[in-house]
Amino acid sequence: MTMNAPQIWILIPMVFSLGLLPLIRWRKLVALLGSGFALSFAVVAWLLPIGKLLTIGIFDVEVQPSWSLFGRSFILENADRPFLIILYLGLGFWYIGTFSTRVHPLFVPLGMGIGVALTASVLIQPNFYGAILILIAAMMTVVLFTAEEQEVFLGVKRFWVFQSLAMPFLLLAGWMISGTEANPEAIPGATLIYILLLLGLSLLLGGAPFQSWLPAVAERVNLYSFSFVTFITSFFTLLYALTLLKQTPWLSSSGWIVIFFSFQGFLLTLFGGLGAVYHRHLGRWVGYALIKEIGLSFLLIGLGLISSNPNAFLGFFFVHVFPRGIVLALLAFACNLYIERKGSLQIQELAGLGRQFPFATIAFFVSVLTLVGFPLTAAFPIHLLIWQGWFVQFPPIAFAAIFGSVGVLIGGLRAMAVLVRSVDEAREGSLESRSQIILLTISTVALLLAGVFPQWFLPYLYRLGLTFMQSE
Repeated sequence: MTMNAPQIWILIPMVFSLGLLPLIRWRKLVALLGSGFALSFAVVAWLLPIGKLLTIGIFDVEVQPSWSLFGRSFILENADRPFLIILYLGLGFWYIGTFSTRVHPLFVPLGMGIGVALTASVLIQPNFYGAILILIAAMMTVVLFTAEEQEVFLGVKRFWVFQSLAMPFLLLAGWMISGTEANPEAIPGATLIYILLLLGLSLLLGGAPFQSWLPAVAERVNLYSFSFVTFITSFFTLLYALTLLKQTPWLSSSGWIVIFFSFQGFLLTLFGGLGAVYHRHLGRWVGYALIKEIGLSFLLIGLGLISSNPNAFLGFFFVHVFPRGIVLALLAFACNLYIERKGSLQIQELAGLGRQFPFATIAFFVSVLTLVGFPLTAAFPIHLLIWQGWFVQFPPIAFAAIFGSVGVLIGGLRAMAVLVRSVDEAREGSLESRSQIILLTISTVALLLAGVFPQWFLPYLYRLGLTFMQSE
């Protein structure tokens, strides 16, 4: 019996997400079905080999790696399974959280649809056509954000404009690259290829000066939805860029590309740190913290491109993703509890809430420390790697990365000081439900254990990243 891997990972989840739409009035049922499906597919991604004969009882099953549709090929190799595991574990993690926090009814089906479109963007060949699928994912993101706010506000307009502009630049650059077999340095018009490609990547990845939509959107929409969408979107768009570099060797060795990722990382960590220091809204602080995190991902990629073994070094990209996902979910979960109580995330209106939501506030504090790479946190090893690497290569960039983390830390501690302030209104005791306490406790403990015992998760995640980066 023969099966087709891209159909399994694109067609089946897409049909499932459409099937959830008629059920959205039953939120608990949709959350249960979504989380069960996502976690099941994470297990399947871990256990199911692609391109190899698998014996199940009396049946011999072979999963083929390619699928042709509308003249384009979708290729899912065995080495591509790591990002599927990350995606479906992330989906399951966020969906479980919807049992105890408020989200829009479309969150689960649209979240699955966004994941499917982003998966297809990495699998499609030629690779540059992935920009169209990323734009489709962005369209579903706009639908989710506007459904929550019942209006198309400025931040969403910026996001949609930047994503829409990125597509023609990347398609045109990809078309020019596909006709180039030699090193483009020797071809007339090579400068135009680089300009189109780098401008398209800047728009797509939220690079400077196109990062302003992040805090603007975070200030308005449900932070739980925002954290989920931005997590998987930033992960897959960077994965898309890495795939493009991996499949076009002369790009990864180009000085233009190295300067792009290094300079963008320098600017984003500075902007994120500065914005986080002066924030007056907890949602905007999350947006600025995410800008800093995207900047760190840029710096990691830039450092990998100038290393002696780029593919091996870029395997650390998967290590960077794991703590970020848990942190964003915890921050958003805690902020959702605050806004349900106060109706706002303006800092001055949150005084004393930390005493009413102690478990959420502990999770918030641990997440802030992890986000800035504080020692003995899950993100410390990767932050230390980036800081040390850039101190050797170009110290100003290392100082910018440290400044960004310090800025996010100062902004987070300012919020903490307000949350735990003693006020008369905050004498009611804990207002968290039992399910919320359980989810917050398990996630916080997992984050702490990952920091104290990094050997439990870091080598495995690095091997996943290494497998993906070294695949042909």
